[in-house]
Amino acid sequence: YYVHEARMAGANVLAPRVNKSEHFTIIQGDDIYLGFIHLSELEQQVSEAIVREKQEGGEFRNLEDFIKRVSISVEQLRILIRIGAFRFTQKTKKALLWDIYLYMGNKKKTEPNKELFETNAKPFELPQLDQNALDDAYDEIEILGFPLCSPFQLLKEQPSNTISASNLIEHAGKMVTMTGYLVTTKVTITVKGEVMLFGTFLDKDGYFFDTTHFPKVVKEFPFRGKGCYEIKGKVAEEFEFASIDVSSIEKLGVNTR
Repeated sequence: YYVHEARMAGANVLAPRVNKSEHFTIIQGDDIYLGFIHLSELEQQVSEAIVREKQEGGEFRNLEDFIKRVSISVEQLRILIRIGAFRFTQKTKKALLWDIYLYMGNKKKTEPNKELFETNAKPFELPQLDQNALDDAYDEIEILGFPLCSPFQLLKEQPSNTISASNLIEHAGKMVTMTGYLVTTKVTITVKGEVMLFGTFLDKDGYFFDTTHFPKVVKEFPFRGKGCYEIKGKVAEEFEFASIDVSSIEKLGVNTR
């Protein structure tokens, strides 16, 4: 059982949950529940049906109760399970995927049925089905387009350098090595017509820092898309603001499933 969440600026950013989320993202106290609208390939009519049934019949007790009350295809149900929308059941996603066939058999779509008396499917003992945070992260990347964990947790090797953007200015004039997650880049052209770049990164503690990439470095060490980079360079200070004049960058590898 894994809670899918990220901590950002004092708030908990949470994956959609059938008993909490709406079609659009909502805020409840310190919790930000992403809306069903953010789930790739989840149909709007399914999102609306979940919200409507929850309002009319109350919260869902478990996956079986959800299947009895909401019209949804197996493919759409799998999306909800893989993003962790049923984590309140305290079952792993793999166990819940097995449960689909326990409750639905070979049916391709649920058939909502308002029963006078509640009946439950016969439970079966399953072997231990492992689940880990890496699987969760890649499910989130596939379905949401981004992971809810720190991108640094996906690296094959954790960086050994400990310099943080918060104390970067203490190293003014010195060569440093930092690890940062690429946020954005800005291209500019020098008076000689050469390409020069400015980068903005996040460090592992969530602090921003800026980098300057002169033409020679741009040619020799180009960016290779979003991800975490090892950045080497000299700390420059101007008006009590520190940045890095980059001498080299290298995109770091991530774990795969």
